[in-house]
Amino acid sequence: MPLPTSKEELLYNLHETYRKLDAEFDSVPPQLERQQEIEGNISCCDILAYQIGWASLLMGWDNSESKGKSPNMPAKGYKWNQLGKLAESFYRNSSEKTLKQLRAEFKRVFNKLIKWVESFSETELLDLHQRQWAGEKWAVVKWIQVNTIAPYRSARTKIRRWKKENEI
Repeated sequence: MPLPTSKEELLYNLHETYRKLDAEFDSVPPQLERQQEIEGNISCCDILAYQIGWASLLMGWDNSESKGKSPNMPAKGYKWNQLGKLAESFYRNSSEKTLKQLRAEFKRVFNKLIKWVESFSETELLDLHQRQWAGEKWAVVKWIQVNTIAPYRSARTKIRRWKKENEI
């Protein structure tokens, strides 16, 4: 999947992938929202917890750097080779929330994400070496795509497959 080449394209892709993913939950009955039958033995609620978690981490890295602190990447207490455990922590932290509650939280985090992206200049988004946390090889736009747009698309595919298999 090619990276967006402008801030406008990035914002469009964010909005479209969010809208499509969120719409998939419209037809999920409450009794199935926590069934861990989606690829990877996860539920609809887990999918949202994951999206919320990663978007929050992404913005948190930038917030830490802007305050002169070194961000905990990927998250405090986790290393890059422990992403499965990190995902499980997102699921646990949201285990008492309903799909409706998680959708509302996802919307809040998404709106915050949009405002955050809008605060960047084209250069800050698209060029290398704009943020220390982004490293030497990736522009901020790639971090955004990898942690939002790509997983939104992947999650939507998994949900659609699960819904088809279960005739939802």
